[in-house]
Amino acid sequence: MTVGEKGKLTELQLDRRVRERLLASGTLSTATIEAHLASLPDAEEQAETIAVDQPALGGAAHAPRVEPELDDEGSE
Repeated sequence: MTVGEKGKLTELQLDRRVRERLLASGTLSTATIEAHLASLPDAEEQAETIAVDQPALGGAAHAPRVEPELDDEGSE
């Protein structure tokens, strides 16, 4: 397996569009991918739900739309 600087996986190796080819060629192993994913921090508490209208699915998003809070100058 080829790794980037300091033994970390490169962005190319983590790219889902390239990963299958790297796995098939043996350049990257499933164990390496699983170890990387397990090492990522859990950022669920920092997540924010965003409602997105999806007219192709026959309606609006299920969550109510939340407008951004603006300061006195009208900026977010």
